[in-house]
Amino acid sequence: MKKTVSALAVAAMFALPNAAVALNSSFDAMSQSGNHKFYVWCTGKDDYPATQAGDNAKAAQAAVASKAGSKCWPVWQGLEN
Repeated sequence: MKKTVSALAVAAMFALPNAAVALNSSFDAMSQSGNHKFYVWCTGKDDYPATQAGDNAKAAQAAVASKAGSKCWPVWQGLEN
């Protein structure tokens, strides 16, 4: 059973799209400028992914939040490489 679960986990890792692997989600990446990826959680409508350019993660998050509205909150996923 453990071998089956491990094999499935490895297969899932290689099945991820390149964009998911190209994110830098380190603490240092939050302070860098560039395209920041977010997952926008919403109440009353569907959640969605978003990308926003910014001087840092906080600035990009503020821009996404202003577009998303008061019932949504963008959660930082990483900086695109």
